[in-house]
Amino acid sequence: QYYNYDSSASSHHDSIMSDQLAGFWYLRLTGHKYEDFEKERVNSVLDTIFKINVMKFCNGTMGAVNGMTKSGQLETVSLQSEEIWTGVTYGLSSTMIMENLNYEAFLTSEGIYNTCYNIAGLAFQTPEALTSNSCFRSCGYMRPLSIWAIQKAIELSRKEANSNVNSV
Repeated sequence: QYYNYDSSASSHHDSIMSDQLAGFWYLRLTGHKYEDFEKERVNSVLDTIFKINVMKFCNGTMGAVNGMTKSGQLETVSLQSEEIWTGVTYGLSSTMIMENLNYEAFLTSEGIYNTCYNIAGLAFQTPEALTSNSCFRSCGYMRPLSIWAIQKAIELSRKEANSNVNSV
């Protein structure tokens, strides 16, 4: 269903991390497909992240929280696991788009966008991280520029769809 957080025997070794497909994301954005990751596994991981890290966290209204337990509880082993990172959420959304999970992608992005700009009032001060009560840190952070990966993913998906039509 997903990749474990690590291979240790710790109590949090099987936490579900929202950025576990970051390597795949980078590869897909550069034109690779499934040379290193099986499509079925990628889809399973994205489904798990969406169901657990997005929808079971604040009812899907804030984006993708970094860490959740497999039972759907917030992972509290570290501050980072309790946070929603804007850059990771937008990167995850662009991965979902490249895998034709548009509904899930835009619902995930809507959560972080709405939280940053409409609830926390952080226009032009996009933070690195937020918590469930809209506390934030590192305003003006640059990693949220990964929102542009959503545009790249849309362009790539259209290109792939057109090449599939032309190859028939």
